[in-house]
Amino acid sequence: MKIFVTGAGGFIGSSIVKELIRTGHQVLGLVRSKESSEALKALGAESLFGNLNDIESLCKGAEMSDGLIHTAFNHDDFTKFKESCENDRCIIEALGEVYKGSEQPIIVTSALGLLPRGRVVSENESVASSPLPRIATEQAADAVAANGVRISV
Repeated sequence: MKIFVTGAGGFIGSSIVKELIRTGHQVLGLVRSKESSEALKALGAESLFGNLNDIESLCKGAEMSDGLIHTAFNHDDFTKFKESCENDRCIIEALGEVYKGSEQPIIVTSALGLLPRGRVVSENESVASSPLPRIATEQAADAVAANGVRISV
């Protein structure tokens, strides 16, 4: 299976890329730099140059793949955290449109800080509302799922 990984050169994405390749998958990784592209190549993955502000490049990667794992998030400027969260919403919704009507899976990463505190939670826990801007990711995943797309967080 060919998997598109956003943030393939990042902390989470690079670990996922290694595991996917180790288990026999082909990987197409979104990268911003030549260095990240070379690192992916050394692992046996392909790279696609793009960034989170170029949703067209993200959709292109999704179209070229059998499924995707979205790990990228703009951590460059936390003074624009709310805008980054809304950008993530737009990205997830656009990727959902690419896979609408298919069985192709999408996995997105989110933030543990959205979960209730002070008690044990499970995968059945709902975080449908939160005052934190990062809830945009969860809401986008819910909207994409409502359109029949196989998506998980």
